[in-house]
Amino acid sequence: MKRYIIIFISLLFLPLQTSWSEDICGIKTIAIIPFDNLTGGNYSIAFNFNNSLYDYLKREKLHVINKDILEQFFIKRRIRDISSINRSTVRELRKALSVDAIIMGSINELSGDKNPKVDLGVQMIDTLDSSIIWMNSVSISGDDFAMLLGIGKIRSMEKLVEIAIKDLFTDLPNAFEGKKEMDMPPFEIMQARFYPKVVKGDGQVGLMVEFREISCKPKQIYAFVEDIKIPLILDGGNWFTGSLQSPVVEGTYILKLHAYGEFDTLYIFDAMASLIVDNTSPLIGITSHNTFISPNNDGVNDYAEFFPELLSTDLLKGWRFEITDKDGELVRSAEGGEELPGGLIWRGENNNFKQVDNGIYLCQLFVEDRAGHEVSTDKVMVVVDRRAPEIEITLGKIEKDIISFDVKCNSISEIAEWSIAIYNQNDECLGTFGGKQKLPSTLSCVPTNSIDDKKEKLFYLLAVRDVAGNMLNVERQPVKLFEANEIAEKKELEWVDDF
Repeated sequence: MKRYIIIFISLLFLPLQTSWSEDICGIKTIAIIPFDNLTGGNYSIAFNFNNSLYDYLKREKLHVINKDILEQFFIKRRIRDISSINRSTVRELRKALSVDAIIMGSINELSGDKNPKVDLGVQMIDTLDSSIIWMNSVSISGDDFAMLLGIGKIRSMEKLVEIAIKDLFTDLPNAFEGKKEMDMPPFEIMQARFYPKVVKGDGQVGLMVEFREISCKPKQIYAFVEDIKIPLILDGGNWFTGSLQSPVVEGTYILKLHAYGEFDTLYIFDAMASLIVDNTSPLIGITSHNTFISPNNDGVNDYAEFFPELLSTDLLKGWRFEITDKDGELVRSAEGGEELPGGLIWRGENNNFKQVDNGIYLCQLFVEDRAGHEVSTDKVMVVVDRRAPEIEITLGKIEKDIISFDVKCNSISEIAEWSIAIYNQNDECLGTFGGKQKLPSTLSCVPTNSIDDKKEKLFYLLAVRDVAGNMLNVERQPVKLFEANEIAEKKELEWVDDF
């Protein structure tokens, strides 16, 4: 696919043509802007493509401005690359060097393998009004000239480039539409911009227009946005400024300028800038991973992850991510510009990079688009829990052949996996239990031998892991005997109704 360079309006760089007369429709003097090398290779350096082009046009008896004179013109104006050339530069080139037209182009492909390929593009630009008066392109390879058995195939890159340059200029017209200097405005519009460029309907918008004087300044400039006419005020320098209320209906609005010169001559400049009216709030979402964390650097659930997503095509002005505690106090925040981050990680630290307390935290994403709409996601709850679960097993009832045990669990996080084994004093296993579901409050087993609840001592082993990654391992812990007057305290997880 061909690549092109865009200059001021839309200048494409393409190759050239041959057999010109000494005076083509009044175009007597031509300046050749060095072709832009888009290939990424060094072939243009190897045989100096631009020098070959210059020499070719000189052989065609065209009056081409000396390369050194043209280079000094650009050096004096600190123009280092083709993209810096604009309408003003072209007009100045005409005035300073009496150039009628310029030739600009690009080297899109130069491949020098067994089958060399050349792809070139060129334009001729009228220096009076910077309009494109002719353009052409050529793409050829060495195989294009091969006949039967490969006879005639061109293998030399230099030879192929020479043919490509000649082919470019064979279709040059013999006549161009004539233009007169008096038809051109005596000033240039250098730039025009809205601020802000994206607004809500019926919002306040500023407008700035910069001009460059050629023979005189504009006396008055009016801006038109749809049917809205805005008079602009000269600021004393090279700017006209003004303001307006944006249209109410959502859409893109193109700026047109009416500028008046001497004798109230009207000059119209179309499509100088665009204003975007946006009445729709952006759509955003956020997904999370590991919302129960134990940030203790053990490699297990040490951080929570968040993945923001823009679900609409809005242009953003900025974003902000906030983490608050259950009382609404800000703990940690991050913010950025136009692009949402690919992901966010929270390691249980506050804005001073100190570890927060165990508990519940609420996380939320806020965004603002360029029109000023602010939206936020629902809050995501994250539990910070560095404390291992507290488990206590108490002997319940002994009825005939069934023994029951009461299990008490104190943990901020839910239990993810557990296993419990009950032994008698002779290390005989009375029962094993386990699972990946919630830890039960009661366990029951059928012993093989009768048990005297007053004399028999029982023990348990357990391994418990909560969803935050905290582990509890207990070996040969005595089963606590139930006391009738004992009041068990049970701590419950505080919850937030609205998050």
